Parts: sequence; C-alpha cells; structure tokens
Amino acid sequence: MKKLTCWVSAICFGLLNGSAGAEDSSILFEVTAPAGYSVKDTVHLVGDFNNWALEGDDAVTLEYVDGTLRAEVVVSEEDLFFTFVKNKDWGLTPTSEAGKSLCTYHLRADASDVAQAEIPAWRGDVPTQKAPSTKRGNLRTLRNFPMPELGRSADIVVYLPPSYETASSIDYPVLYMLDGQNLFDSASAYSDEWQVDETIERLVAAGELPELIVVAIPNSGNRWIEYNPWDFRDRDGSSKEGLGGLTMEFIRARLKPYIDNHFHTRSGRENTGVAGSSLGGLMAIYAALEHSDTFGFVAAFSPALDIKNVRGKNVLFEAIDNSADAVGSRIYFDIGKVEYGDFQRIEALERALLENGAESDRLMLVKDKLGRHCELDWSRRLPVALKWWLQE
Repeated sequence: MKKLTCWVSAICFGLLNGSAGAEDSSILFEVTAPAGYSVKDTVHLVGDFNNWALEGDDAVTLEYVDGTLRAEVVVSEEDLFFTFVKNKDWGLTPTSEAGKSLCTYHLRADASDVAQAEIPAWRGDVPTQKAPSTKRGNLRTLRNFPMPELGRSADIVVYLPPSYETASSIDYPVLYMLDGQNLFDSASAYSDEWQVDETIERLVAAGELPELIVVAIPNSGNRWIEYNPWDFRDRDGSSKEGLGGLTMEFIRARLKPYIDNHFHTRSGRENTGVAGSSLGGLMAIYAALEHSDTFGFVAAFSPALDIKNVRGKNVLFEAIDNSADAVGSRIYFDIGKVEYGDFQRIEALERALLENGAESDRLMLVKDKLGRHCELDWSRRLPVALKWWLQE
C-alpha cells in the first residue's frame, strides 16, 4: 500500500503512479490530531468529494484508532480539496501551531493509497509557537499613519526596490495593496504570507520584471465594512453601509499624494496600481469603475463575487450595469475553481466588463483549475499579474 504524507498547511501535490482518472479510488486518511485532542471532540473530513458536508449521508466522521484519526473515502476525482472541521463548527478549522489559518488541503488521489496528514492545532487554540519574521528587502514603516476617513490610523509598510538607495534619479511604478499585514511577514500575517518582497526581487534579479514600489495598507477588525464599497446585506439580513468608498478615497486622495511627495515614484495613472484579494479584490474592481483616472492598473485576486444588497441584487454586477463611464483601467482578475466549484461567476464578470466598454486587450482573466481561496495560491499567481502590467 502506497503512502502520501503531507502537512495540512502545505500544498500536497504528489501523483503516486500517474494513472489517477475518473475511476473510483479508495483513500485511507490517517490524520495526526493536535496535542491535547479529546475523544469527546468530533472531527469531520470535508471536501469537494462530499460537497463539504457535515450532515447527512455524505458526512465523513474520522474515527480515533490507536492514536490516529482515520476514515476511508471512495472518490472519483483526481484532485481532492479538503479540510477538517471540529465539532461541526466551521469556526474550528486547522491552524498552524502559531495560530495561523491554513489553506485548504490538496491531494492528487490514486487507488489503494494512504493519505497521512497532521492537524497542528485548531482555530481558537492558544498558540504554542511564535511565527518567525520573514521580512526581506528594504521595508519602511509609516507608523500610525492617519486615516481620518475611517476614524483610525495604521502602520503603512512601503517596500522599496534594491536600487532605490543608490539610484536617486530613478522613479518607480507604485502598487497599493490591501490586507497589507499579509504581504511581507509571517509574523503579522493572518495565514501564510504572500512573499511579495521575495517574489519581486526574484523576478527582478531574473530580468523578468522591472523594479517597483509596493505600499501595504493593513486591514482592521472592521474589514467586512471597510472593504465593501457599496451598501450590502449583512449576515443578519439587515442593510449595512459599506465604507469601501472611504477606504479607496483614503488611498487615492491622502496616501498616494504622501507617497508621491516622499518617495521616487512615477505618479501617472498607467504607473499606479491597486491590488487585493477576496473583498480586497472587490475593492480593486471598484477602483477600476470609479477611479480609473488614478489607477491605470488593478489586480483582483479571487474577488468576492456573491455580495448582495437587501434587494437581493449582486452589488458588483449592479454597479457595473449602472456605471456611466466605460472601464478605463487595465484589469487583472482571477479565480480558483475550488472557490465556487466552477468558473461561471468570473466569466459573467468578464462579460459584464466587456459590455460596459472595457477593451478586451486591457482585461486579463486567469482561471486556476487548482486554485484555492488563500494566500498561497494568490502568491503563486502574483507574478502573472505583475508581468502583464509592467512588461508591456
């Protein structure tokens, strides 16, 4: 019997004999539980192969046998995406020992295999380790930068390219990125970090990308509101005023002028971009609709495509339909198939943008068949977006 060992926190991408296909395969999951595991706790295996079910005939409960959580699952898919849920509570999913949320697990299946995995900890557990700092390159922090539009301040981190200190005559393009605490440092990241600094310097050293400045804007505990640019239906069904417009106004009218005045930048629209993921991706598309005079490039990684208002209308598609002006920004946008189960929503977004006057050569849609909704996969697609923007 073949074994495939993989940590839940990593991409598990081992093709054991290269012959997996549409035929059913039996996978025995052997999962090491976190320290302090109690047999009173239930652990469910949920994934695309059982419709992420916690109840009913499709639900898969792991059994605790000789110190290991086990379950045997018959699957027909070649690529399996899954995670674990404690006590049927979606708020209790795996984390690292440092308390960092983990990406959905990916396994390429094969008949008669054993998949070994480890759950380091659960969300809500007290971290037993401290995440190391992984910052690289020239990073400057603008501490307690005022954000009066949102009634708060934040530490803005500015990544400067390798030549910045010695080439004072060079001006650089600038990319403003949301969820800034996830970009450079594992110590501050919610989950895995994007490795923006390492990625850019690797591409620059290989001659695949020109140098640029990245401005990282951290989110707050009010992210759900500050990253919704339109009024939306809240989780309790009530109407909520989105503050995303104020967030973008802060970037456009306050932060950008400061950056342009204090750093060597190319301030024109074609050399100014904004990027984000999930709700941050929604914000990036909002910037293209409302502020294409400022942001000539936007990158929306896995944009949130199911936000609705109290009338049941999709806020993004309604905004595109109501937009008086044609979209002028270059728009990179992507999605992983795992996120919604298909590409219908992102393809509908592409059609809506084209119907609103966007030029096809100024749109780049990436459909990632193995893509998940997490920083690991957004980081993997980041070079595609940057090269498309800056190499042409």
